[in-house]
Amino acid sequence: MEKNRYDLIVIGGGPGGYSAAIAAAKEGLSVLLFEGGAIGGTCLNEGCIPAKYLLDKAAALEKVRALTDKEIFREPGMFSFKKIQKGREEVIKKLTGGVAYLLKANGVRVIHSFASLTEAGKAECEGQVYEAEDIIIATGSKSMSIPIPGAEYTINSTQALALERVPRRLVIIGGGVIGMELASAYCSYGSEVTVLEAMPELFPAEDERMIAYLKKELVKRGIRICTGCKVKVIEKAGQSRRVFFEGEKPEELYGDTVILAAGRKAVYQGIDVKKLGLALTGKKEIRVDEHMQTSVPHIYAIGDAIGGYQLAHAAYAEGEAAIAHIVGKEEMPLPGKRSGVPVMPRCIYTMPPYGATGLTLSEAEDKGIDAVRGEFSYSGNGMALAEGATGLVQVVMDRESERTIGVQIVGEGAPELLAFAALSVKEGMTVKEWQRLIVAHPSLSEMIKEAALDCFGKSVHGAVR
Repeated sequence: MEKNRYDLIVIGGGPGGYSAAIAAAKEGLSVLLFEGGAIGGTCLNEGCIPAKYLLDKAAALEKVRALTDKEIFREPGMFSFKKIQKGREEVIKKLTGGVAYLLKANGVRVIHSFASLTEAGKAECEGQVYEAEDIIIATGSKSMSIPIPGAEYTINSTQALALERVPRRLVIIGGGVIGMELASAYCSYGSEVTVLEAMPELFPAEDERMIAYLKKELVKRGIRICTGCKVKVIEKAGQSRRVFFEGEKPEELYGDTVILAAGRKAVYQGIDVKKLGLALTGKKEIRVDEHMQTSVPHIYAIGDAIGGYQLAHAAYAEGEAAIAHIVGKEEMPLPGKRSGVPVMPRCIYTMPPYGATGLTLSEAEDKGIDAVRGEFSYSGNGMALAEGATGLVQVVMDRESERTIGVQIVGEGAPELLAFAALSVKEGMTVKEWQRLIVAHPSLSEMIKEAALDCFGKSVHGAVR
């Protein structure tokens, strides 16, 4: 192999990029990975993992408080936010170190610098030209900003995860996944939290009924949620911030910290889209086919750079689909993303968390499917009662074929239950197959089976309707 020539070049070392590089190396390809920031990208360093660490400790606090209310524990106890933040940093270091080890162990060469791409088959970095038959763009996304007067008085989600102390009053602009997860965590740590969301409701792409249930539970925990609100201006007020917004009526509120969590947008640093001739979507994301190939042969794109789900596990799957196509396994396109019933698991790690896969009832109806809905409450499940968990499971099935086409869950363990749920949607499990399936008892998983059977009035432990 010539110096600076490889079978594959990957630009970006986030979840999609590093996993695609490793998968390619396991197929026998020589691989070069460029990453100018930290290996692991936003997910490992500034997003998914650190957020979940803070949420996990917050959930433990809520558990102890619930047991204290029942007089099982005598007092809720004290906690050290400083030690929690130290633990967050240790977890990040361990995971990024583990990824670096895997790249090295699989023979992937890593250059810790940004690369530029101006023509197919060639990437440039620090005066050197590197060539490859195939290139994968995995440059990720960045936090969006919105033109609010006084936006300089806000912090972004990355800064919010690394706060040194818990704000007494916290205002979060944006009720998306990032905003609501931060709201859940800091509410548990003692912040007085207000969320300002411009849309009429939270998570409009998800099941309206289940999101209403989730919102009710979050409000019950003490989070103020204002939907249909437009922030007009943010002002400095001593050590605090004053936020003016309009909802049903003009209001103002004070916050010691204001987080701007308006979502994320695709970036492709160093990628000369025009010169390469890459087609973009209406949202300025890189357009790809079901194999993740762009409009330019042998150039692929995955992860947040192509928009879509903007989830780490989506990026993993997209990377696998791209590598399968590169090595000639064309029978392995990304399942369900662009045709048929989508099976991509979607998680919101609030407290309680939300998890969904497949179609909602309204989406099924929009596709012309005569769908039915079944449900099962956590209050009827032995494990949920033992753990003190509350929530609701909903399953959507095709009335005619009696096949499973969607699952939505609000409640403890929802993200973990999604693997089971996603498989049932992917395989299109029928009522008869659900009836034959044996699920461990006691377990939260039982609720998915009961909700599926409830679609056709066959739930054994569900409420009689």
